[in-house]
Amino acid sequence: MLQLIRMLQRLFVLILVVASVLSSEDRDFRIRTNRVWEEEAPEKQFSGRWQDLETNPYDNVVHFDGETHLANVKQLTFGGMNAEGYFSFDNSKLTLQATGYGTDCDQIYELDLNIDPRLQTLRRISTGLGATTCSYFYKEADNNHRLYAGNWWNVKVDNTTDVSKTCPPKQCANPQTDELKHLCNTSYTWDIFADYDIFKVDRYGNFVQRLTDSPGYDAEGVVSPDGTKIAFTSIRSGDLELYIMDIDGKNLIQITNELGYDGGSFFTPDGKRLIFRASRPKNETEIAKYKKLLSYNLVEPIAMELFIVDIDGQNLRKITNLGEANWAPYMLNDNKRIIFSSNYDTAANGFGAFSLYMVNDDGTGLQQITFGQNQFNSFAMQSYDGKKLVWGSSRNGTMYELNLFIADWIDYPSNTTVAPAAPTVTTTTPGKWWWSRGG
Repeated sequence: MLQLIRMLQRLFVLILVVASVLSSEDRDFRIRTNRVWEEEAPEKQFSGRWQDLETNPYDNVVHFDGETHLANVKQLTFGGMNAEGYFSFDNSKLTLQATGYGTDCDQIYELDLNIDPRLQTLRRISTGLGATTCSYFYKEADNNHRLYAGNWWNVKVDNTTDVSKTCPPKQCANPQTDELKHLCNTSYTWDIFADYDIFKVDRYGNFVQRLTDSPGYDAEGVVSPDGTKIAFTSIRSGDLELYIMDIDGKNLIQITNELGYDGGSFFTPDGKRLIFRASRPKNETEIAKYKKLLSYNLVEPIAMELFIVDIDGQNLRKITNLGEANWAPYMLNDNKRIIFSSNYDTAANGFGAFSLYMVNDDGTGLQQITFGQNQFNSFAMQSYDGKKLVWGSSRNGTMYELNLFIADWIDYPSNTTVAPAAPTVTTTTPGKWWWSRGG
């Protein structure tokens, strides 16, 4: 009997030890994934907008040392590939594109920023057919309409079609010619899907209007601050150029006309200019390769710089000269500073990593915004009231994940980090988080 009691005592101690370990592991897991179980909720519940919830700074999980322009960092998505999250004009909602929610390629979803995202299910706006990219809200009091680009209109389905498998084929997935095989083996490429067009839909995803109907790629649409115009990228001229049209698709104007991939444009807050990124092949070899890739509806986005141009096409000028890939620019509310993604300082950021940087529109005052080793950070957008920043990051995830984060934007923190000088080497290999289309 005594022996049995001792055995039970040892078993009880063992149970306590295991329970303690498991509890610690669970807690660590919940911290890493930014999750809180219901029974662990604080006694005093937060009653305001979720996006205004305060969090602990510099945990080096979702908020890293040196990120002084960011405060109260919160994670918006948990798993999959989520990117290009853009605010509604009243800053209450977010439209985004994502893979990993039942389809094999990007679809368009929405989040309510005033509700804890862990209590929401991403609401899909697109059809689920084909692939999509680049969604954006119309400027409306009721947030009823939005636009996005996709090829759903050209997808053939029948009773046997698995709609989750209707992605357009990528050229380099199965190259059919020796020339294409060579290009794919010696280049990192993005596909420029020829059947992408831009569509207007309502809040439920119902089709309202086809805004472009030109052969070839039409995508990357954004709405002007006054809600009257749309800027986008099109290949209708034979090259990838920027265009502006009225909000109803009329009165098309070509803005750029230089060889290279002009894309990822946004209107400046005053609505007078477009900030964008572009490649500019410089010599005969680069030009020949660019044109050959484009003939296969491909681009090689590893050398891009930031540019700015008036909305009438005048006063085009280059902003950065950093080398590598500088992209996904967005101008802050002061109409002067630009936040963007770059891998120019690969020695500091790690192989294939991208950080957010900020620069003045004359190319001066370069500052590093995000930190963290071997991370991907891109697709930054400031809220229209200037108080928040949303962006995509690989922080607090696996090598196969890209999530969206939101933070309070601190305009002029007491401590800022000046970015290192640009290196002389201007070639690199893209990292594992390098997105599949341009920002």
